[in-house]
This record gives sequence, C-alpha cells and structure tokens, in this order.
Amino acid sequence: MRVDSEGARCFTVHVANKKRNRNSAARAAGRRSQAEAERTRTRILDRAEILFARRGYRGVSVRELSRACGVRPFTIQHHFGSKPGLYQAVLSRWDDEILARVGAVVAGQSDLATIVEKVVDELFDFFLEKRSWVTLTVRAALGEGLAKGVSLQEQSWVQFIDRSMADQKLGAMKHDLGLLLITVEGILHHHILSTAHYRKLFGKDLSDPRIRERTKQHLQSVILALVEAGR
Repeated sequence: MRVDSEGARCFTVHVANKKRNRNSAARAAGRRSQAEAERTRTRILDRAEILFARRGYRGVSVRELSRACGVRPFTIQHHFGSKPGLYQAVLSRWDDEILARVGAVVAGQSDLATIVEKVVDELFDFFLEKRSWVTLTVRAALGEGLAKGVSLQEQSWVQFIDRSMADQKLGAMKHDLGLLLITVEGILHHHILSTAHYRKLFGKDLSDPRIRERTKQHLQSVILALVEAGR
C-alpha cells in the first residue's frame, strides 16, 4: 500500500490544528465562565441588597431570592454558602470602598473642620448612590432580625476616623469623638432616607442637583458647628 507523504503531512497538521483550536476554545470558555460567575455573583448581591432593604433578613426566603436573581437556590449556596452568608456579604460589600474614600480624605489633613467637611462631601454622595444599602445597614443597626452569626462591620468608618484623628493628635475635645462620628453617620443616613420629607417640603427629593447641594452645604454647617462646640 502506497502512502501519500503529502497527504499524511496535511492530515497531521489538520489534527494538530484541531487539537490546538479545541484547547484554545476550552481556555476561552473557562475565561467566559469565570467572568459569567462574577457577573452572577454581582447580580445576586445587587438584587439581594434591594430585597433585604425592603423586607429585612427574615422577610425574604432563599427561594424568593433565587427567583429575583434568576438563578437556582443552589447557585446562591455555591457563591455564599447560605442565606446568612449572603446577608453578611451584602451588609459588608461596600466597607472597603468606604474606608478607602475616608482614608483618602483623612490622609495628610490636620485640620478637624476640613476633615469633617470633606468626609461629609464624600460620604453624602456615596450614601445617596447606595440608598438601598443604607436602608439595610440601618435595619441591621437596629438589630432587626439578624441571623445567628451575622454581625455588623467590625471596622466601620466611624472607628477608622476615630483612630486616624487620634493618631494625628488633633487636640482634646469636649465631645466623645466616637459618639460625635456616630452622630454624623446618623445625620447623613437620616437625610438619605428622608425622601418623603423632602418631597413634602420642596416638591423634590435629593435626586435634584440643587436640593442635593443645598442639603450637603447645610449638613456641613450643622456638623461643623457640633465639632466646633466640642473643641
């Protein structure tokens, strides 16, 4: 039997190319799967944040969460282990970003008034953008139906600023700085969640740029007055 050497070579090249293409496709599929998994995880966090904010931890079942997210209950378990695990992930999902924003403000500043003004400016806009998350954290802070093993963030921005200011030796204050910062957080949260009040008073809410800036300037003045009263 005569073997066509050219045909054999072409066949070998064809097989090698097919195998290489199959391997490349597998790698590409793996990359797509990883990206898809991350998108799914983000979608679960986004929709769980809204549901937990509206109805609380005990008011939402895993089945409802899975339907809202367009996934099977197993997918939630795969990404977060359990419903408490998902709730904890939602509750703490913006911690690092908040600390980074506050850290950037505090770094290199020695004037307390400037720090307060910039922190209010930075966090007000961020909290407004994350209104559902603010609602959720307020409910959690009130102890609303938390699951066993779920805790509020241990390293909050309040504790972070308290320590940073102490490190910078900004001087003694009449006020307890930690309590003052919790007051600041409470004031910001209250205004972020007071949509009905704003609409009743102004006919608009904080989505209006002029109302938002007016409110921010007001809060900076009020909070700064509290700070100055305690120096």
